Amino acid sequence: MESAVVPSIRAMADADSSFVDLAALHELCRLRSTLEGFAAVRLRDHARRQEVLEGFSQRLEKMQAWARQGRLLEFRQEDVELHRSLVASCASEALMHCWEHVNARLEAWIQHVQEVYWPSLMTLYREHEFLIQAWASDEPWVAEAATHQHLEAGWFRVAAARGEASPVMDPVERATSFLCTHYASAVEVGWLAQNVSFVSASHLTRCFRQKLGVSPYAFLRQVRMERAAQLLKTSADAVAVIALKTGYKNVSHFVRDFREKYAMTPKRYRDG
Repeated sequence: MESAVVPSIRAMADADSSFVDLAALHELCRLRSTLEGFAAVRLRDHARRQEVLEGFSQRLEKMQAWARQGRLLEFRQEDVELHRSLVASCASEALMHCWEHVNARLEAWIQHVQEVYWPSLMTLYREHEFLIQAWASDEPWVAEAATHQHLEAGWFRVAAARGEASPVMDPVERATSFLCTHYASAVEVGWLAQNVSFVSASHLTRCFRQKLGVSPYAFLRQVRMERAAQLLKTSADAVAVIALKTGYKNVSHFVRDFREKYAMTPKRYRDG
């Protein structure tokens, strides 16, 4: 795995200064996330959805290989093609044209952020892994929210690295937002702390306990249980399927946590 030496704040500011209007670039990034968010929502009803998702997985495998070799250029090319294929899945010429225009305007800035502000390509790969898992969700809001979070991540990294204060930089707020979207994924507290909240795992855990009275993992389990309860009442999915959709690979662990939360089994909750 390659590593990147984080430059000084002064050096980063000097490098960023070559981009004349960062506010305008940020607005363009938000426009791109809106376009991609629309495509991610439409994906659920795509006639060949599984085929499209398999294509994403194939690109992700290539990105992992390039990340392990530290090949930023090749990684970046595959990254762009991944996002382009998402938009192309809508089969809308107008949407594609708009996305291509916005992407061209953002290309240099995104490459700059990836080179300067990400600690490693494997970290960036991991964020794409979470993104594709969200795109595969049956919940349109999950796919849309994850798309916005993914494309805003670079801006949060810039702000965190330069020590810029902002209400949205609150570590607990950032972590809970991420966990509420990616509850079906395997999220490690250490990774969450370092790459979403930009603090140490111990500091994030302490902040969670002070603000919410629970640890990050306990919060994630609570989100999973609440979502599972909704699915049990609103869908005909088997308990095993609901367990998988809420982040559990082991059904017995799911049943154990559900009984602890609701004092009954998932089946009894559904029938009650």
